[in-house]
Amino acid sequence: MAKKKCLYCGRDFIVDPRIGQRQKACTVQCQRLRKKENNKTFSSKNLGYWRGRYEVVKEWRQKHPDYQRYWRKKRQQNVLLDRGEIQAELLRKTIDSIERNLIPLRKIQAEIIVKPAEITTKRVFSSYQAL
Repeated sequence: MAKKKCLYCGRDFIVDPRIGQRQKACTVQCQRLRKKENNKTFSSKNLGYWRGRYEVVKEWRQKHPDYQRYWRKKRQQNVLLDRGEIQAELLRKTIDSIERNLIPLRKIQAEIIVKPAEITTKRVFSSYQAL
């Protein structure tokens, strides 16, 4: 496993294999510092980025007045789920997906089985007629 030095606290850490050498920070606190630094850099490079957006956002929110309430409610429900409930939900979604795909797969399987049987039947029947 590769070790690297954190750019924010200076400690050595083991790189997450999914991120590889792109990883710059070791802990959540260091990652927050990195995010804060990146936001400052972005804001200084793009001075007018946030200007003139309020009217667009205000208009959209007037068209979707309950959006934030529903968003908060949905987010709160997701937060309240514990690990077991999340796994059960994933299992339920997987089973639903399998059930949706099973019927078309059964039809394909039946076609694969029936076609060779039809060909064999035709061969036997034609050879029987030749006699």
